[in-house]
Amino acid sequence: MKSFFTKQNIAIVLAAVLIAVVAFVSTGTGRGDGAITEWGARATRPLKSASSAIARTFETIYGYMYEYEKVVAENEALKQTIADYRQDYREYTEVSEENARLRALLGFVARHDDYTIEQATINMWGASNWSSTFTVSRGSSNSDIKVGDAVITETGVLVGRITKVGATESIGVSIIDTTFSSGALIGESGADGVATGDFRYMREGLLKLEYLTDDTTVLAGDTVVTSGKGGMFPEGLVIGTVQGVMKNSAGIGMYGIIVPESSPGSASFVYIVTDFERI
Repeated sequence: MKSFFTKQNIAIVLAAVLIAVVAFVSTGTGRGDGAITEWGARATRPLKSASSAIARTFETIYGYMYEYEKVVAENEALKQTIADYRQDYREYTEVSEENARLRALLGFVARHDDYTIEQATINMWGASNWSSTFTVSRGSSNSDIKVGDAVITETGVLVGRITKVGATESIGVSIIDTTFSSGALIGESGADGVATGDFRYMREGLLKLEYLTDDTTVLAGDTVVTSGKGGMFPEGLVIGTVQGVMKNSAGIGMYGIIVPESSPGSASFVYIVTDFERI
C-alpha cells in the first residue's frame, strides 16, 4: 500500500480525476438550451462536490506523504549528527586521557631522571587459578626490554615485571602472581617486609606482606612501596595499601594483606623501566 502512495502515483491519480471532472462538466454544460443547461448544472453538482472531496483527500494524502518523507530525512540527518557527536566525544575523551597520562608521566620522570622508560600497551591480560599474567607490545626487535624489568603506570605504581621477552611482544606477571616477590617498605616508619604473591590471596586480587616481626609497626591503610634492595626494582614504586595485619598460623610473627594500587586487568597503557640507578 505504501508503495502505491508515492508522490508520483498520487499526482497522476489527482490529475486524472480533475481532467475527468472538467471534461464531464464542459460536455454537459457547454451547449444546449437553457433547460438542458440548468438540468446539466443540477446533475453535475453532486459530482462536483464528490470530485472536490476526492481532490481534497488526495491533496491530504499527498501532503502527508511529503511530510512523512521530510520527517524521515530529518530523522536520518539527526541520527548521523548524533553519531558524529559521539565519535567526536570519544576522540576528545581519548585525547584528554592520553594528555593526563603524559602530564603525570612527565612529572614522574622529572622526579626520577635516572630512569630509562619505554611506553607500551598491554595487549592482553591472562588469569588462571595459578597465575596472573599480561602481554605487552614491546619485544627485543622494538625496544631494550629484558626479563626482570619493572612494569609501571605513569604515576609510578608497580603493575608487575617482565618474565619472557619475544620479538615484538613480551609476557609479564602482575604483582599478585604467585611467582612475584619484592622487598618492601611500609608506611611512614619505613619498616621492612617482603611483598609476595600468594595462591590463597591471588584469587581475591590481593598479595601478602611477609617477614614482619612482633615489633614491626604496620597499620591498616599504610602505603607499601618497593625498597629497591636487591636491585630488581627501583626504590619507591607503589605496590599498594595494607588492608590488615594478622598472626601467622604458627603464632610466631605477623603478616599483612595488601590491596594492590593497580589491580590486575585495570591497566592498558604502561611504562617499562629498562634501566635505573641501583642502590
